[in-house]
Amino acid sequence: MNRTRMIRAMGISLVAGSMVLGLSAHAAQGLYSADDLMDADVYDSNGEEIGEVQDILMDDNMSVHSLVIKTGDVLGMGGRDVVAERGTFTLRTEEGGDNMFDDRDYQVHMEATQDEVKALPEYDESWWNQTSDAMSQAWENTKETSRSAWEDTKQATSSAWQNVKQGAERMSDGAEDAVKN
Repeated sequence: MNRTRMIRAMGISLVAGSMVLGLSAHAAQGLYSADDLMDADVYDSNGEEIGEVQDILMDDNMSVHSLVIKTGDVLGMGGRDVVAERGTFTLRTEEGGDNMFDDRDYQVHMEATQDEVKALPEYDESWWNQTSDAMSQAWENTKETSRSAWEDTKQATSSAWQNVKQGAERMSDGAEDAVKN
């Protein structure tokens, strides 16, 4: 009788566990296919289609820095490439089938109106050079700030250690004097 209960309990646990794992695999967020994101439709804050993803720009940490969006073209001609930095858009997905590895349809939704999208910087050599220089300078500033913080921390720790050491010596001297008296 106990053996039967134990087998049922284990069976129920295994089924429940596999259901949880199965649900979490399909509900997982945060992993996207760059290949599927290319050519995704882009929508403005009013839900109107304004273009498509032309390129994905990555930073040194391999995270998305920005998207290059082709806007305003007619029948594949004209238009301009603009840069939408991370934080100015959201990505929505729609799974393409039962298999989680099937193609997914991506939609990029901008937090900007069409007029604000027109004001985005154009993706060109000037933008690239300026952004690259700014990111390099930011990295140098971060390294210098970290170096300075490390030196300040070492100095404060050394000073605190000296204060503790002197206090311990005074306590020891006071204890010796109390024992002698």
